[in-house]
Amino acid sequence: MTAAFDLLINGGQVCDGTGAPPRRADLGINGERIVAIGDLAGATAKQRIDAAGRVVAPGFIDIHSHSDESVLVEPRLLSTLHQGVTTVVAGNCGSSSAPAIGLAAEEVDRRLQRFVIERTWTSFDEYLGAIEGRGAAINFCSFVGHGRLRQCVMGGDRRAPAAGELAAMRALLASSLDEGAVGMATGLIYPPGSYAETDEIATLAAAVSSADGLYASHIRNEGTRLVEAVEEGLAIGARSGARVQLSHHKAAGRQNWGKVEKTLALIAGAREGGVDVAADQYPYTASSTSLGVVVPDWVHEGGTDALVSRLRDPGVRQRIRDAETETERRWDAIVIARARRRPELVGQTIAAVAADRGIEPLEAACDLLVEEDAAVPVVIHSMCEADVEMVLRAPFVCIGSDSSAVAPEGPLSEGQPHPRAYGCFPRVLSRYVRELGVVSLEEAIRKMTSLTASRLRLRRRGALQEGWYADVVVFDPLTITDAATFDRPHQYAKGIAAVVVNGGIALDHGIVREPLHGRVLRRGRDLA
Repeated sequence: MTAAFDLLINGGQVCDGTGAPPRRADLGINGERIVAIGDLAGATAKQRIDAAGRVVAPGFIDIHSHSDESVLVEPRLLSTLHQGVTTVVAGNCGSSSAPAIGLAAEEVDRRLQRFVIERTWTSFDEYLGAIEGRGAAINFCSFVGHGRLRQCVMGGDRRAPAAGELAAMRALLASSLDEGAVGMATGLIYPPGSYAETDEIATLAAAVSSADGLYASHIRNEGTRLVEAVEEGLAIGARSGARVQLSHHKAAGRQNWGKVEKTLALIAGAREGGVDVAADQYPYTASSTSLGVVVPDWVHEGGTDALVSRLRDPGVRQRIRDAETETERRWDAIVIARARRRPELVGQTIAAVAADRGIEPLEAACDLLVEEDAAVPVVIHSMCEADVEMVLRAPFVCIGSDSSAVAPEGPLSEGQPHPRAYGCFPRVLSRYVRELGVVSLEEAIRKMTSLTASRLRLRRRGALQEGWYADVVVFDPLTITDAATFDRPHQYAKGIAAVVVNGGIALDHGIVREPLHGRVLRRGRDLA
């Protein structure tokens, strides 16, 4: 009897995500699932994808995204979908969109106002429900942010929590995990997360461990104190029993280049000692963050309104100047990625803006934070290529873009975002597999799929197996590349022939297909 499928992907080299070498095989899909893998010649199908000369792989999983609001603005998540990504994880670096109570609600609303979106949620469940109601082209899940928990319970206070406050944060964390959060993420370089001591984080991480969630951390320092910050992350895992994910692992600042050799050894040693820890990275030598990182933590106390108010005070600026310790700070390496009120500044360095205005760079940075209500994303060139390659070779490192989904047109097209928003995953396959041979094709795909799925405990995703969800990417290994550059980032990746999400074709030779097939993935239902 001739087999019949809803979708048949035929003629490709299947790289199944496990690290096994590619093999010639066809994929038969019915509904949301892969039902057959092998020689399916003669089978009939309602739809076909010709994969001859191409690689057929599991859809890529972005373990570190910031698409918390983007998914509500543009459910097609265009820059992400065009990379071959079929699942994104938001809520990273301590800054999720839920829960939203008190100061947390004010800060989430501030971010949504940019897109003229009105918040309809308070709880984590309601937030995920809002996304489900809107729909998405790819699968979506989220951490709950430690910074948001602090803002919900403590506002923007720069102090340790009282016993009752810590209990309230733990209860709010537990309810968010019950409602579907994949774990908790900290941003220990960003207030209010930076106000937390290790004991506070370990106590909350223990609640994550109880739910078998994942504790992800933008560690406390990625420069001069990188080693100590990694040691803190490992200690939190050992004390709490939580599984640990060290986010966007790198060494920033020329004087710190090469330190990743030691930190990777520390991570490997901890793994051998029983700590369930891994890391992720993006394949670039520049980072992206908010310009607010250039002013001390105490200036941020109380939230964005308080920050902007303080920076209007010349006395506060003098105090910042007097305390400035970043003698190696390169203002000529900090590039403005977006300035809504002064768009002509986009692409300029802080050093150039300061020179144009005839003031010191720190003064120019403070001026910009006031002028733009502290919403000044920047790109910072601070890492080295040798470190990127060294981190990529580590078998426990998966791939995460550390970006929000953007688009060449519409409300997500502002400024010059980091090119990783468009090119992270294809860049690994083009530069680090095809051109430099840092890792093999099958190993790179493993780092983008099954390794990530195992960290998140995703059920039946991250590999091409019969009975598993049909999240698939089809690409040309000879032409796949990241077209986005720092100067011209709004360019889709090339070489992606098709993307399939939950059995439905989401992208076909650059054309986004309807309806949207993505699902909101919740811990306890879609995660083990």
